Amino acid sequence: MSARKTIRSARPCKSVIVKKFQHPQGSDAPVAWKCSVETAGEGPIRHGLRARSAMQSNERSAQGEEGVRVFNALVLFLTAVVLSLPLFIVVYPHVPVIQLPFGDHARIDHLVTFIIILGCFHVLLRKLRIMLFTVLLVGGVLLTWTSFTGRYGPNELVGDYRGFLFALRDNTVFVPLSASRLKPFEDADMIRSRVDHDDARVRTFAVRAATMNFMLASVNEGEVTMIQAFSVFKVINTTWRYVNDVKGGEYFARASESVELMAGDCDDHAILMAACIKAIGGEVRLVRTLGHLYPEMLIGDAKAMERAAYLVRNVLFSQQVGTAPLHYHTDAQGQRWINLDYTRNYPGGEVMDEKTLGILPV
Repeated sequence: MSARKTIRSARPCKSVIVKKFQHPQGSDAPVAWKCSVETAGEGPIRHGLRARSAMQSNERSAQGEEGVRVFNALVLFLTAVVLSLPLFIVVYPHVPVIQLPFGDHARIDHLVTFIIILGCFHVLLRKLRIMLFTVLLVGGVLLTWTSFTGRYGPNELVGDYRGFLFALRDNTVFVPLSASRLKPFEDADMIRSRVDHDDARVRTFAVRAATMNFMLASVNEGEVTMIQAFSVFKVINTTWRYVNDVKGGEYFARASESVELMAGDCDDHAILMAACIKAIGGEVRLVRTLGHLYPEMLIGDAKAMERAAYLVRNVLFSQQVGTAPLHYHTDAQGQRWINLDYTRNYPGGEVMDEKTLGILPV
């Protein structure tokens, strides 16, 4: 049992608490007293401090949760971007042109396509968030381990991803062309007669040009003619000088003429290129647009085009191409024809945006 007495001290802010402890009846132990000092209002103050501490703790917890949400959203977005790029490269060439209805009628089809693909991947990844973070965690652990062991690091991962994107782009960037509905154009017979590939001067030049470049390139036996044709392309395009026809007229020079001059307009260049490639066993054709004529060389099916794109980009014309896309046409049989125009210093340069009038096999 205990009794409590309060004795006010001289200072009004404190009070002395005296507690008397009584022992059970019959016990001869002396009475015990215990004194303590209690600050006035100490109970409410302690309660307020506890409340403030709890509030601060809740705020820190809320901030931590918000940080986690921001981190998760960032990871989801970046993953969606990484997954969207390859699909965008595959899909975009098949998307119709979309232009703004005002101003300069800027094209927005590429932006709209990428946003749609990115949105779809983002929604899908939100549904599979647990699986995504599990894969990323396992992949991060494996990448860290292989990086420490020197087998495979972040630089190799980024390089492989870039190579994958370039390979996709090389295989899918093409110019739509309804070759099955295009007939030989006007003056076709006359232009075909100018492609005198069997002339001795043309043959001599073509053979010499075919062996001036890329002789050390490691290629398959079936790719030799293609490599030699690319060497001819390089020789002609590095020496060709553009000269207009007579005003108001049109002159188509024979290849045997142009091989001596290495100059002329687009018609003369196309005729010479076609004649030289045909002289060393390549298969070529001429494409006529509203104001232009340019040559194309047959590469083959999709697999052959993939191989040609790799060689052009990484072996033969790596400095000239950079990150530019490679262009080609696909005919009705699914065969790929690469552009060999003089407008670029590498095969597969951008095709002029003009209506195609016809195709002339030579």
